[in-house]
Amino acid sequence: MNTQTVVAETTALQKFMDSTIVSYGLKIIGAIAVILILLLISKFIAGIVRKNIVKNGDPSNKHIDKIGKLIHDITFYILVIFSFFIGFEMVGFNVGLIVGGISFWVGLAFKEILGNMIAGIMILYTKEFKLGDIVEINADQAYFGRIEEITIRYTVIRTIDLRQVVLPNMTLISVPIKTYSSEALVKIMIPFRTHYDSDITKVVDIIKTTINSCDFIKEKDNTKVFLSDYLDSSIEFKAFISFDPNGWLLPEMIKGHIYEKINDEFAKNNINIPYNMTTLTFETPEDKKFIEKNIVA
Repeated sequence: MNTQTVVAETTALQKFMDSTIVSYGLKIIGAIAVILILLLISKFIAGIVRKNIVKNGDPSNKHIDKIGKLIHDITFYILVIFSFFIGFEMVGFNVGLIVGGISFWVGLAFKEILGNMIAGIMILYTKEFKLGDIVEINADQAYFGRIEEITIRYTVIRTIDLRQVVLPNMTLISVPIKTYSSEALVKIMIPFRTHYDSDITKVVDIIKTTINSCDFIKEKDNTKVFLSDYLDSSIEFKAFISFDPNGWLLPEMIKGHIYEKINDEFAKNNINIPYNMTTLTFETPEDKKFIEKNIVA
């Protein structure tokens, strides 16, 4: 092979590489231009979607603007993804291979995020609970507090001990939630037990009077106390009371306070609260002697 042939082949290879680089450079520039144009179109479309949601939504829903912004963001980012896919195709990348390779891992990474975002839409759009409501949420443990913030991905609860608890929105739509401040009054039942020798009328009167002396009790005329059952070793009474749930008092705290006051009043009036016990009745003195000799001893 002579020198002229080598030079000619080298020149041809150089021209091919230059043309290839230029070609890819033009494709990249074109892809970037297309992506930028599609991003502008995506922003415009997402804005129209948000505007229509706000316009056609329920005016009484205070969160309709947040819902519109959320839908706007979801729409925009979905269109952004498609824009980059189109750009990759123009450059020559196989988008199918790219999607197949990363979709599994992306799905795992964004499953909870997407789930929380959808849950956020449901929470903001429905009216089961809202900002400022006092709720009890039974998640990994019981949380009692006021809702301070509802975002796209999580909800913030300020508990009674002033801690800030951040809960994923998926948790809120999948666990039991008790609302308190959504109602003007909450009614609960409190059981009491006394000895069989107690004066039933007197016990009922003491329980009702003591309960109604508490400031947190509302609609005191509707406080109900009655004999509920005769148990093995005691008489059971039940009291139905109403309280204001916006007073930051847990039902357990209310019960504890009432039990403390009732216990004091029972002690003042010689009303006994029995332990669980079993009473043996002997038909004859011989039976008693037999039990004492063979069992008790």
